[in-house]
Amino acid sequence: MSPCPERGATGLRAALTRLQRRARPAADGWARPGRRTIYILPTREGLLLLPALAAAGLVGLHYNNNAALAVTFLLASAALVGALHTWRELAGLAVRAAAAGESFAGGRQRFVVRLRGEGRPRHVRVTARTTTAETAVPADGTAEVVLALEAPRRGRLPLGPLRVETTRPLGLFRAWTLVETGAAAWVYPRPAAPRPLPADAARGARADSPARAAGAEGELHDLAPWRAGESPRRIHWPLAARGRGLHARRFAEPEGAPRMLRWEACAGGAEERLSLLCRWVLEAHRRGLEYGLVLPGRTVPAGTGPRQRARCLEALARWPR
Repeated sequence: MSPCPERGATGLRAALTRLQRRARPAADGWARPGRRTIYILPTREGLLLLPALAAAGLVGLHYNNNAALAVTFLLASAALVGALHTWRELAGLAVRAAAAGESFAGGRQRFVVRLRGEGRPRHVRVTARTTTAETAVPADGTAEVVLALEAPRRGRLPLGPLRVETTRPLGLFRAWTLVETGAAAWVYPRPAAPRPLPADAARGARADSPARAAGAEGELHDLAPWRAGESPRRIHWPLAARGRGLHARRFAEPEGAPRMLRWEACAGGAEERLSLLCRWVLEAHRRGLEYGLVLPGRTVPAGTGPRQRARCLEALARWPR
C-alpha cells in the first residue's frame, strides 16, 4: 500500500514547524517576535507573479522594449517593498495569552490572546491548533481574540504554540511567527448524571467509624430506590428481604455539618469516581453547602463559595490518569 500523500505532507509540515525558532515570553509576560523568529514566503498569488514578471522581462529584452522592462522592474520593486512591509507587520508586535473560564471533559476551553502593536495599526490572523481568529490591532493599542480549543479529556490542557501571521498589504507574501505563551488550563472531569449527595458524607471525619455513624445520620427521612455508587450501608435490608427491591435510607441532614465527599463513597473505575465526585461538588456548591473533598492521598478541607468549588474541581482534574 502506498503512503498517503496528505499524511506525508502533514508530517513534513510538522517537522518544519519544529525546526522554527519561537518567540517566548519576557519577564513582563509578553512575547515579542523579532528578526530571528519572523519568517516570510510568497503566497500562491506571489508565486504566480514570478513567472509573469519573468515572461515580461524576457519579452522586453527580446524585442528591446523599454516600456515592458520598465513595467517589469516597477512591479518587481513593488513586490519587494511589499515583502518588507509584510515582515514589518509582525515586527514590534507583542503577544500574551491566558486561560479564560472553565471547561469540562468533552467541552471546549477558551483562551484569551492579547496583541499589542507599536507605532502603526496591523491586521493579523492567530491560530492555535485548528482554531483561527482574525483581528485588527490599533496603533499603540491592544486587541483581544478568543480561541476555543477542544478539551476531549480531563487534565492539563496547554494552549501550545500560537501561529501569528499576516499577508498585508499586497497579499503577495505571508509572514508568520510562532509564539510560546506557556498558557494552560485544567480541564475538569465530565460530570456524571445527576445523583443525590451521599447523606453519610455529612458525618465528616466520623464516617470512618460505622458505630458512630449510625447515630450521626439523624432521623430517618425517606426511602428511595438505591442507586449504584451509594454506600451499601444505606440499603434498607429488611425491605429487600421482603422482595421489594433495594431501597436506600434517606436521613435528615445534621444541621451545620460539613459534607465530606469521599472517594470510597463512589463505585466503579477511577474516571467514573471522578465524574461522580465532580457532580457532587457542583451540587453541593449549587445548594450553598459547606463541603470538602477526600481523595486517596489528598484532602481538600471543608469550605464554601467559588474558591472552594475551584479547589475541589482542580483536585479532581489533577488526579493522575
